[in-house]
Amino acid sequence: MRSRGAASAIPRILREKAESIGDSPFLRFGEGVATFGRMDERSNRAANLLREIGVRRGDKVCLMTANRPEFVELWFGIAKLGAIMVPLEPSLEPDSVSYVASHSDAMVFAVEGSACSAIEDRLRKSPQIRKKLWIGDTGGPPPGFLDYREAVGAFPAAAARFPATDPSDIMSIVYTPGTSGLPKGAMLSQRNYLHSGRIWSENVVRPVEDDVFYTVLPIARIQTQTLMIVGALIGGCPIVLADGFDARTFFDGIQRSGATVFDYTGPMIGRLLALEPSPEDAANPARLAFGGAISGFLRRAFESRFAVEVAEGFHLVECGGMCIANSGERAKEGAIGRPLPSYEVKIVDEFGEELPTGLSGEIVLRPRVQEATFPGYYREDDRTAEYMPNGWFHTGDRGYVDTEGDFYFLDRKADCIRHGGEMFPCADIEKAVNSHPEVLESAAIGILAELDDEIVRLFLVLRPGAVLSGEAVIAWCAGRMPPHLVPRFVEIVPGLPKTVAGSIRRFELRKRPVREQRVPPL
Repeated sequence: MRSRGAASAIPRILREKAESIGDSPFLRFGEGVATFGRMDERSNRAANLLREIGVRRGDKVCLMTANRPEFVELWFGIAKLGAIMVPLEPSLEPDSVSYVASHSDAMVFAVEGSACSAIEDRLRKSPQIRKKLWIGDTGGPPPGFLDYREAVGAFPAAAARFPATDPSDIMSIVYTPGTSGLPKGAMLSQRNYLHSGRIWSENVVRPVEDDVFYTVLPIARIQTQTLMIVGALIGGCPIVLADGFDARTFFDGIQRSGATVFDYTGPMIGRLLALEPSPEDAANPARLAFGGAISGFLRRAFESRFAVEVAEGFHLVECGGMCIANSGERAKEGAIGRPLPSYEVKIVDEFGEELPTGLSGEIVLRPRVQEATFPGYYREDDRTAEYMPNGWFHTGDRGYVDTEGDFYFLDRKADCIRHGGEMFPCADIEKAVNSHPEVLESAAIGILAELDDEIVRLFLVLRPGAVLSGEAVIAWCAGRMPPHLVPRFVEIVPGLPKTVAGSIRRFELRKRPVREQRVPPL
């Protein structure tokens, strides 16, 4: 497998692969396979269709689909026109979809058939959306939507004088979950994508012959795009695009496909370990799993049982993927690892001063090369300057570094609950709970549930003499917040751990085992 530097543009690399290894499989999905040559042709058709409906260089196109080949061919087709992709997960709430479509100035919106009904009216009421594409397998598009699969076949598979693309072209605007306000649109260039795929491949995957990548995580996420799709593209290896995670059949898919490298989330690891052990657990072709940091116990148990090395890391949308990695012989239990070669990382206090080893503060990083970080937030120069003072990107995450240069993650500065690709401030939940006349104060934290969605665990301090049940708290919350923010675990405690300044020490609450029975949703 041959790595490629970041001096080219993705359409050019795809074309080179089509010419050199055009018959080799690139994308596998269900029973289908798209070779490098076929993907080049399919993305040419997509580009020709998009150009016919008015898409030009710099125009924005929203893609909102599950893991399917149409996402990839449209993404590459958009890039061939010098246009800009705005990826969204199908589970995103309609209000957020409306905001992203409007803020990004999108003129075309392509949507998965199963997700269309929830946002159909919103799209019709968005004046800047000129064309709407429907991507489905059954039924047909609603009025006003073009059936993409039916239409794209009528367009030529030749490049047909596409505009020249440059590595500095903006490839996507990826909306990061807002922790204290509206989501921010991180602009990422083709150079960013290629750099992320390359350094991940060279420093974490360390590719071998016959590698096959495998992902169940949403393709709308930047890590899936840069590390898995682009990583496979520059490495010239196949990637299996699976739709959704089921612990019972996950390793069946790995076995059938011959996959050697897959990505994970913490809950996936837990659910796989919760299965009944089998003598065949280690008899799988996988050699490497990578994802976020997990506990040392889970890592050891997973590696021992399934004979798969676990590589943990610290990911940022603004970096296009992984910037700190805990892998290989230098991996250390509990750490998120050491910076990849393109980054400087340090821990700072609230005034931006670097802290000594062992002291906790905010994790900040600075790129050593231009392509290692994003150009900025779309239409928000002030927020770009706020997050990148003096060239250092402030992550909003707390951690520390040890004497050997390994970094550790503690918690987020602005604690939030992650759901459906969005972040919801814990403070909003606590404000609603604290308005109950029997509640003195509260603290909300997230517990990982499906993939990387979180459910809410709530700690309550009652007023003197008050009596309140978990069910009563749930009933109180149900009418005051969206269903996914209603607490599922409620624990009444005598007090909350706090700093000398009075801030809640959430990382201490996260260490506490769940002792109360889960309260069923109403």
